[in-house]
Amino acid sequence: MNTLLHYSPKQALECLRKNPSAILIDVRSEAENKFVGRPLNCIFIPWVDEPNWEPNPKKFVTAIKRFGCKLDTEIILICRSGYRSTDAGLCLINQGFGNVAHVVSGFEGDLDEHNQRGNVNGWRHDGMPWEQC
Repeated sequence: MNTLLHYSPKQALECLRKNPSAILIDVRSEAENKFVGRPLNCIFIPWVDEPNWEPNPKKFVTAIKRFGCKLDTEIILICRSGYRSTDAGLCLINQGFGNVAHVVSGFEGDLDEHNQRGNVNGWRHDGMPWEQC
């Protein structure tokens, strides 16, 4: 059985640079993607979003396939802090995808001692390329 790989932001970026067919998928909500920013050159496919905030694994997998992902495509998932990307990654593995990883600290990173994100780790904190539209 395949297992979900756990990458730091730097490891994820290195994999994307080494493998031009690898795909980075942002699984956060539309609001997070718009107002917080997103990694450069990522595909946006939310794991949960408005209006019901419930995962729809079938819809998610269909969207992944619509972007041309095959069962052997290297897929790297990112969310805010690593939890939703874990769930989405396990969904893909259960559907037969064999090369799935996620960014453990996510885009915004873990909470600091003041319950704020962005100060400890994460894609932005670690200096990976990102944009805000």
